[in-house]
Amino acid sequence: MKANILPALLLALVIAACGPGQSTELVPAAAGASATPIIVTPTKIATLVPTAVRFLPSATPAVTDEPTPSASLVPEACDAVLERIYTAASDTCLAGPTGTFCNGGLSPALQPMADDFDQPGALLPAADVDSLHSPPLDPARGGGIVWLRLEENIKMDALLVGDVRISNAADSAVGKWRAFTIESGANSGGCEAAPPLGALVVQGLYGQSATVAINGVSATVNGTLIALTQADVSKFMVIEGAVELTILGRAVALRVGEQLNLQYAAGDWRRPYSRPGPPVLLDYELIKQLPVNLFDRPLPIPQPGFAQTQGGVNMRAAPDINSRLLFQVPAGQTMGVLGISSDRQWLHIRFGNGETGWMSAELLARRLGPIGQVYDLTPAPPQRYGIYAKRATVSVPRGGNLRQAPDTAFRVLRTLPYGMEVDLLARSPYSPWVQVAAADDIGWMALFTLETEAVISSLPIDYEVPLPPRATATPSFSFGGGHAYPDPSSGY
Repeated sequence: MKANILPALLLALVIAACGPGQSTELVPAAAGASATPIIVTPTKIATLVPTAVRFLPSATPAVTDEPTPSASLVPEACDAVLERIYTAASDTCLAGPTGTFCNGGLSPALQPMADDFDQPGALLPAADVDSLHSPPLDPARGGGIVWLRLEENIKMDALLVGDVRISNAADSAVGKWRAFTIESGANSGGCEAAPPLGALVVQGLYGQSATVAINGVSATVNGTLIALTQADVSKFMVIEGAVELTILGRAVALRVGEQLNLQYAAGDWRRPYSRPGPPVLLDYELIKQLPVNLFDRPLPIPQPGFAQTQGGVNMRAAPDINSRLLFQVPAGQTMGVLGISSDRQWLHIRFGNGETGWMSAELLARRLGPIGQVYDLTPAPPQRYGIYAKRATVSVPRGGNLRQAPDTAFRVLRTLPYGMEVDLLARSPYSPWVQVAAADDIGWMALFTLETEAVISSLPIDYEVPLPPRATATPSFSFGGGHAYPDPSSGY
């Protein structure tokens, strides 16, 4: 296990001032608008909970045949083939060890050359690689997908999707792969479901900042950053949390839903050609097809821009004033926007800790572009592909108790033996417990009794479970609101 957590940690989001010359101004909340009275969410006394760790489940991943070459694919076939490619990559590489490159698809080109990196699942020490070129993502042939795991010393993981050339740019005194250059190429195959350009995805661990230099730009990432190049421009795109970039001595703060475009001399990605302009809104169309389920921490791509609370605002489970109140969000919080209700009155938002809900649009200050995702039924959060999506293993030597509801006050249904595999179904609204399916039984288990590679925050919350008899109603906008959650300080 990577670490233990307190299931209720205070969420801190960096609120940076808007720079001059931005393309869209921050729209204040409606004058006189106020949040409805707070209704408290019951929470429990803080309990130490281990985070998910990388481990190989006992089942062997199924062998996936390569797609049959085809001149063109209809959208339905294209989606199915890409999902096979992504699932195979996830099954072979998602549990890869720290300090390695892992090949999840077609054979990349390497410097220095290595003969044992051409098969999916092959590993190479990161220290042995000077440069790597991941091939284009082509549904007719297969995928170029490579993981770079550096969380031990840089506190980050990186994922290359499609045609990306990455080269180490750090000297030995700094440490390899603390600085590198990237260059994107076009993916091919005529499949609209594939991202048009190769991209690098950088994710810091929850609650920790990771600093790396990409194309001569120092990036301190507290969340998720996408970097790619197009023509002679590097694009740095924030889809979770916040990122601070330092370019030629100038610091630029980027919030979720923003990006910074930097000009370079043709073919030279070592440093920008000129000083940066102000951040612009996220180019959603350019990255909306990225396979987010492949990320170490899956998350939906936000719409362009962000929203902010200027006072206490209630967050609800659905776009309806009568829907369940999750908790009241205090002033000064910045959040990504995932979609909007059909009546355009409610925004579906996401915080940097993965928590999502609905807020009245008129109660929020906003800097938003066009919102193309319109819905009233809350979509399920993305979960990992393949064998790591919902599988867990009982890790307590004497077995783990399966209970009727998520607290020790409820009846034990049975004790599951050490090493038994279960499927994760949901998470608790008030405790670090998860609902599991074990053979013919369904019940609740404390998260610390399980090992899993699943992303707990991607499980749905079951709000219908009974409250424990000793529950104390406590107003809380803590990390995860008291829910079962991964480790915010060192994990996913």
